[in-house]
Amino acid sequence: MKGTIRTYLPEKKYGFIKGDDGKDYFFHEDEFRDKSHVIKLSEQVFVDFEQQATPKGYKAKNCSLIDPLEVLTFVTPDEFITSRSNDVRGWDVMEYGAWILHGTSRDSPDAAKRDVIDSAKRIGANALINLDYYKTKGSEAGTGSGTYYYTIHNFRGRAATIAKRNSKGNYRENELSGLNQRAEKLKKKLVEQTKASKRKRNIVWAVIVILSILSLGTAPGLIIVLLILGFIFGRSTDYDYWLERV
Repeated sequence: MKGTIRTYLPEKKYGFIKGDDGKDYFFHEDEFRDKSHVIKLSEQVFVDFEQQATPKGYKAKNCSLIDPLEVLTFVTPDEFITSRSNDVRGWDVMEYGAWILHGTSRDSPDAAKRDVIDSAKRIGANALINLDYYKTKGSEAGTGSGTYYYTIHNFRGRAATIAKRNSKGNYRENELSGLNQRAEKLKKKLVEQTKASKRKRNIVWAVIVILSILSLGTAPGLIIVLLILGFIFGRSTDYDYWLERV
């Protein structure tokens, strides 16, 4: 069995190994066959060991350090992970994204966070690092003559792919790349959608302006109707605002 030392107390000469099977194994320094390995013991190093079940739990026997590069497969987290720092504790960043993602919501910070996570999943990321929360203000016409102001909750973070070495993993290192290529491809598609939306908006308003000019002398009331239709159908959507290159 292979695993990683999760905790180690040099003064007590023992610690615990997280096996690749997910179980925790107690170990003592005396179980290392090569005593030169003892001085190299530290948390996060890889070890090979024999499993033993005892009345008090699982124990590691006949331990030895191994080169991490001997473990060729990786596992990824079961759930999406976010971090406010530049790394994720317990995981290796396999690919740093060259993209900042944004999530927004008028409802709550949690809704904004879900939005940015959903956006990250669209490009195949399984983590967001340097995650940051901030608030902005929005406004719209009120029910009376005034203007209604409201809070917009925002999150932004850098997309990343994380994993860690595990002898029972399902992924090879080359299978965990491609994040930036996927983001680039999606960005181009979204930019084209934004351009198409703006062209549609311009066409709608051009038609409204022409019809309004023609209606000046014959049906001035029609202008009001045309303006209302313009505000309904003459808007554009920014489809790519949430995906920003670093």
